[in-house]
Amino acid sequence: MSALTAICHAMVKNSPNGLSAEQVADVIGCPYATMMSELSAQPGHKLGAERMLGLMKATEGRAPMHEMARVLGGVFVEMPPVSVSGHEVTRGLVACISEFGDFAAQVARAMDDGTVTKDELARICADGQTALAAILRVMELARNAQKRGA
Repeated sequence: MSALTAICHAMVKNSPNGLSAEQVADVIGCPYATMMSELSAQPGHKLGAERMLGLMKATEGRAPMHEMARVLGGVFVEMPPVSVSGHEVTRGLVACISEFGDFAAQVARAMDDGTVTKDELARICADGQTALAAILRVMELARNAQKRGA
């Protein structure tokens, strides 16, 4: 079984939104036995990209996306919900600056001694993800504003 298939199997068995594996099968419109055979890499069964996408939507799980991005040298950042009202863009920009400042400070603290511990790396990654999410939120606000004006 591939690492990605194993991640999908775990995601379905421990669905982030609390659905049982049987409920996930119902949501994606697939017989439970077939879905589990694909997730267990049984002979003659293979998990396809379309099925994986359906599983992520049904479970609200993103672990496969994080793994694919990691293997390809990237990161996956889910777009936060955005609503445009008042000075949302200004607040978003302030949040970006604040989050990036926290990220930069965390990196500087970690690099002071020339090494990065496991805990320091975890904090850097967490702060980096938060900063990226803030930037992406502002980008989405801009896209929505452009669509409304087009």
